[in-house]
Amino acid sequence: MKKSTNPIPRLRKALRSLYDRAADRVKGFGKQTDEVLSGEPIDYSAPSIPYYENLANRLSFVRVVLYMVLFVFVVVTVISNHRLITYENLYYLDKYIGAATLTAQSQADTVSYPISSSEADFALYRGGVVISGCEVVTVMSGSGRQTLSDNVAYASPCVEASDKYCVTFGRGEKSFSVYNAFVRVHTETTDFPVYDAAVGDNGYFAIVTRSRDYKSEVILYDGEMDRLANYHLNGYVTGISMNDEGDRLGVVSAESQNGLWVTKITIIRIENRISEESAVISGSFGSACGFLAEDRFAVMLSDRLMVLKSDATVVSEVSFGESVPTLSSMGKGYVAVLTKADDDLSETVLKVYDRNGRPAYDVTMGADHPIRKAGGATAMALGDNVLFIRAGDTLFRVSGNGTDMASAVISRDTLAILPYSGDEVTVCTPAYAYRLEKEDFILIKNEK
Repeated sequence: MKKSTNPIPRLRKALRSLYDRAADRVKGFGKQTDEVLSGEPIDYSAPSIPYYENLANRLSFVRVVLYMVLFVFVVVTVISNHRLITYENLYYLDKYIGAATLTAQSQADTVSYPISSSEADFALYRGGVVISGCEVVTVMSGSGRQTLSDNVAYASPCVEASDKYCVTFGRGEKSFSVYNAFVRVHTETTDFPVYDAAVGDNGYFAIVTRSRDYKSEVILYDGEMDRLANYHLNGYVTGISMNDEGDRLGVVSAESQNGLWVTKITIIRIENRISEESAVISGSFGSACGFLAEDRFAVMLSDRLMVLKSDATVVSEVSFGESVPTLSSMGKGYVAVLTKADDDLSETVLKVYDRNGRPAYDVTMGADHPIRKAGGATAMALGDNVLFIRAGDTLFRVSGNGTDMASAVISRDTLAILPYSGDEVTVCTPAYAYRLEKEDFILIKNEK
């Protein structure tokens, strides 16, 4: 049997020959043009002008060369990736183009779901929203069109989303699924219950479960749904987050030792060689976490806020003293914490920190503060450097280092507040979601 040869060197040689011939031809045209310009002045009344004839020939030849280069590029690409050219991938490509077109369409002010659910979880996804319900997972585009509907059976539905995939699971149940904008691309049944997940824009994701010998196990997958690594922890995972690029994974776990909580913060770097670094804090319980930047990982503990680098070295550690943190939110570049004094629960303080854990501003909320009058804060979400706070049937927009505050009336059965940015937020209810823009908020005058 004749041994097959690699066609790439021959194509490179042919391409090099074409380039050399093109370069000689262009030099020839340049020489002719120089001769024309160095001679007598151009007679524009003549029926034929040599200068422009040479220029037209040169441009025509360049066009032919570009066509040939494009042809060679297509041939090389097809040969190098022939295994990926399948009917299924072409079908997905067509669907992706359609999904991109839907994303580019004008945004709908209100998006209605086909099936209502008071137990649903929500996440922003490609300009729209994904709804993980007890019976159905639905993806709605920003224009209000349904692009996916998949039957599921979750007792406690959860969803995590990035720019590429969304991962759904039932908390404490033994399965999870991965979706793009129009189809389920992966599903898996686990040996033990799934408790949490995180996903990056490159398609990498992590699942939190447990194993026979360890209280927690973190399974890391790549964008092709293949397992990259398994991490075993003696404590219970209380928080997990992946940065946007998908090359950093932060895990917070806690366990009781001698009557004290011990928190372990592990940061996994996903590069050519996967590595991990960790920090241990005794006497404090860690919970919420998130990446403030690609190399800044923030962790909320029961008595402090910590910001670490990607190698787990501590950038800053902010103690809350006698105050008790009740709500927190982490976004790009900022952390917002709502605290109450341990000896005076009527005094509420909003504290905002930057990506390095340095104080940005704080606001003391007395009994006459608008948020306290509305019933007190029950949810917070950061959109850039703007903070959205829900209190009863009112959504407050806090900006300008806490000096500017505006409000908008929202549905009392609101389930989620999802900011796109500081100027736009999506409010999700059991049956529909609607957008609020900056102009929809009414400014509250500062009476001080």
